[in-house]
Amino acid sequence: MSSPTKVYLPPDLPYPIKVSSLDVKPSASVQRGVRLLSYSFKYQATTPGSRSEFRFGTWDCSIEGTVDAWKVRVGEVITLQRAKEPVITIIEPCKHGIQVGGLCGLCGKDMTVYDYTGFSDASRASIQMTHSAFGPTVSLEEAQRIEQETAERLLKFRKLSLIVDLDQTIVHATVDPTVGEWIAEGEAWEAGQAKKTTSASTSTDSDSDTDDAEDECNPNWDALKDVRRFRLGPEALGIPRRSGPTRAEGKQKHIENQGCMYYIKPRPGWQDFLKRLSYKYEMHVYTMGTRAYAEEVCAAIDPDGKVFGGRILSRDESGSLTEKNLQRLFPCDTSMVVVIDDRADVWKWSPNLIKVIPYDFFVGIGDINSTFLPKVDSLGYDQNSQNKTAIPPAVGESVVPTASPSPLSEPEEKERAESESKAMLTQNSLALEAQVEERPLAKKQEELQTSSNEASSSGSQNAPSESLSTAASQRLKGVPPRKALLKNDDVELKRVGDLLEGVHRWFYTAYDNYSAEERKNKRTLAPTGTSSAKPYDVTQIIPRMRERTLEGVHILFSSVIPLDTQPDTTEVWKVACMFGARCYQELSPRVTHVVAAKHGTAKVDAARKRGGVKIVWLSWFTDSVALWQRQDETPYLLDAPTPSAASLSPNLDPNQISSDPEPDADDWDVVPVAENPALELDSIDWNDVNAEVEAAMNESDDDDEDVASERGSLKSGMATDDEMATDDSRSRISSTNSSPRLKRKRLRSVTPSDSGNGPADQQDLLRSPLSKRKKLVASRTGASRLKEAFTAEQIAEATRGRSRSNSLQLPLPSSGIPSPVDEDDEDEEDDFLARELGEDWG
Repeated sequence: MSSPTKVYLPPDLPYPIKVSSLDVKPSASVQRGVRLLSYSFKYQATTPGSRSEFRFGTWDCSIEGTVDAWKVRVGEVITLQRAKEPVITIIEPCKHGIQVGGLCGLCGKDMTVYDYTGFSDASRASIQMTHSAFGPTVSLEEAQRIEQETAERLLKFRKLSLIVDLDQTIVHATVDPTVGEWIAEGEAWEAGQAKKTTSASTSTDSDSDTDDAEDECNPNWDALKDVRRFRLGPEALGIPRRSGPTRAEGKQKHIENQGCMYYIKPRPGWQDFLKRLSYKYEMHVYTMGTRAYAEEVCAAIDPDGKVFGGRILSRDESGSLTEKNLQRLFPCDTSMVVVIDDRADVWKWSPNLIKVIPYDFFVGIGDINSTFLPKVDSLGYDQNSQNKTAIPPAVGESVVPTASPSPLSEPEEKERAESESKAMLTQNSLALEAQVEERPLAKKQEELQTSSNEASSSGSQNAPSESLSTAASQRLKGVPPRKALLKNDDVELKRVGDLLEGVHRWFYTAYDNYSAEERKNKRTLAPTGTSSAKPYDVTQIIPRMRERTLEGVHILFSSVIPLDTQPDTTEVWKVACMFGARCYQELSPRVTHVVAAKHGTAKVDAARKRGGVKIVWLSWFTDSVALWQRQDETPYLLDAPTPSAASLSPNLDPNQISSDPEPDADDWDVVPVAENPALELDSIDWNDVNAEVEAAMNESDDDDEDVASERGSLKSGMATDDEMATDDSRSRISSTNSSPRLKRKRLRSVTPSDSGNGPADQQDLLRSPLSKRKKLVASRTGASRLKEAFTAEQIAEATRGRSRSNSLQLPLPSSGIPSPVDEDDEDEEDDFLARELGEDWG
């Protein structure tokens, strides 16, 4: 005998209400529509100034059976909160807990009939937990019973449940006809090789003389040998069949009549993966592909049905094109369910999920059955994904009559959902058609071959002639080598298999440690959406395994989170915490890692100055999360940039352009070596620099006055040729021994011809500061005059000579003795030093 059904008051009564009478007694038989109780309530009219008044109402029974017991009494006031508890229990002859096609699966009664209260028995079994779209629906009580039996069966055989995604998790699919052409080419090549082998003993020399190009196999053939092929009808593309004169023609007619050929590549290691895990998991398929597509794929990878056993859930019966819902198959308890999928966003990062690195064998194709889904970031999460699938109300042992219409009865909402679904499927169909028409794999193969040929041709020019490879030999024969676009080197299923075995081992270790008495006390399944208190629970085991990945890591993100976003609300922050890391918004002594997306940020510079912090690229974080294993930071470290001038000399004035005190030595147009790493000191030819400096020192601003501008103190002609040579040699020695400096920008001297004014007395005014400096340097070649010793007779003689001609000049040769001066030379300059010395010393 089944348990009594708990019956609740509807939520639309005018609460609070007061029970006036109980109109049926215990053990009485009741039918639908029979009055159960009467109540009174206070009614407040909306008219201004009106008084409240008491009114009365009744509540009728919505099911049939025998009254078991009342849970309320006469005079009791029932509020809306109290209405959430049952008011009466009734023993039903049939609870209609299993329904198929609108009929009760137990008694055959029509479940679609609505009474005057708006209640239908169809709402009592609204949970769909089978893999078929037209399977039975069950009540909450029946669902709990079924899952309890399933859990006991799995525990008996020490198994767990595993939900497996197909596309880019176990297989990769494409509809590009190029794959079929490559397979045909490879099969033809193997047939030719077999024919050559069988006829090798009887063949002649002329028969073996074949072209090398004909013996070359398609480089992708080895990876394509295990590709499965099947054709689906036009419904797979979302194109309805048409008949009569409106039938399409050409390419569209071909697709409409023959459908589309699919090429399925199983992931490397799939056979061992399915075989070893089938002993520890009961597997289910959950895919965004159609039912026909899922059945064909399962037939290819599980032809005997020993692994999946028909447990296939596709988008045709899942109820959503944008989300996968774990409660669709396990509505009550998910403590023994594990999920593997290449996308975490469609599962909303469920605690049951182990994310798989996407399998991209057919390069750039992606998931052909989910092109309508939003693009994901490197973490595999879309921030805009929303839950658009409403979970049916769990009404089984509890009956809540309501006059509110069912969501499916709202025509506008239903029409909108159907319109969105059609738009998504149309988008997916267009993507498949474009793939058939554009042949992206053929284009990528051509690009690969072109780049390979260019690299080979450039490399052959530098390759030693004595060691030619096979590819080089083929190039010499005029046959370019063919590169493989498709690689068969994926090892992801090995890693995922090890994780799944770890979950299984952890679960049953905890189960065995849990005493039989405690398991008996905890036998009742946890309600949907609540966490179980038992330690053998996948929803607790997987998060603990996940947290071990970045345990003890303290992260500061730099240029990863947008500035206008609250950091702790972003997905990268949540994922980091999910994998055991602790995140910070500012640099602190606790930070161990700075995860950056680019160089030169303030956080990166501050962390580098502080020291003791590992500054890594964002790829270190994403790889660690994807592999569930903390990666070695060394390959991910940011390259330390060349220290800047400010960091090397922190006391410099930030407004000072150059540290050179000379007025014209500004280096504003020279890029510092620190800012341009290409300007390495080892790459500078200092001989050229010295020659350029020497030429600059000897350069004249006026081509007609070279000697006059660089030897201003020797204009009188008193210096001999030997003295001139000595000066020149000293100048060269000085420039050679001086410390080398980078080339600086120098302002061109203004010449008299440029200014239009040519008197000699204005030349100094027209010259640039650099020209004056050069003139001063040229005049100072030789020993300093201040270090010379003069006798009184020499000074007196010089004074007398000055008084006679007023043009006496005392150039000091290397001997230190003044030379006589030509009194008739009117162009000599006064030696102010000698004049001052003569006046001071008498």
